[in-house]
Amino acid sequence: MGVAETVSTGAISRHWLVTELAALAIPLIEAALLVNAAGFAEQSVLAGPALVTLVTDAITGVPLTLHRSWVQANGKKAAVEPARMLLGGHRKAGGVIRLWPDEAVTTGLAVCEGIETALSMAHAYTPAWSCIDAGNLAALPVLAGIECLVIGADHDEAGLRAAQDCADRWAAAGVDVAVVAPKAARADWNDSRRAAA
Repeated sequence: MGVAETVSTGAISRHWLVTELAALAIPLIEAALLVNAAGFAEQSVLAGPALVTLVTDAITGVPLTLHRSWVQANGKKAAVEPARMLLGGHRKAGGVIRLWPDEAVTTGLAVCEGIETALSMAHAYTPAWSCIDAGNLAALPVLAGIECLVIGADHDEAGLRAAQDCADRWAAAGVDVAVVAPKAARADWNDSRRAAA
């Protein structure tokens, strides 16, 4: 396997996505998800394979940073802390992970915090983007041309508050907004899909 392969050919990333995301929906923009077989060792005890995603400015699409999720060759999340990291020294604020390209985003968009959650939500709502965390979800700027926004809230205090902050701002701009959250407390949509599998 090469140093960086797309999810369509990267065996480790494909295995991780399938085992961790129970019947995932592979996004249209496969180049957004890469596996780096050499891995990263920055501020982590693991130098191994990592799922690498590009974080771009929500409005301009300009690259901001990289998000890394360490994985094992067997497809499981790596047992390290932190298991996920952003590339240091770069801006995350205002960033999203475009799991579907701008061309696929016409009048509707689904957003949530994490990558796994976005891919799980994509079984019901597409296109879907990850906002990385609750802070970015809460501050997601209103995007021109979007008439309907579905917000996948993590069912915890920070997640519900972030989803409501985002919903209020978008609704005030005249956008139809729906907030959906799993019934189980402290769960996200990926937890819900895995529990149902």
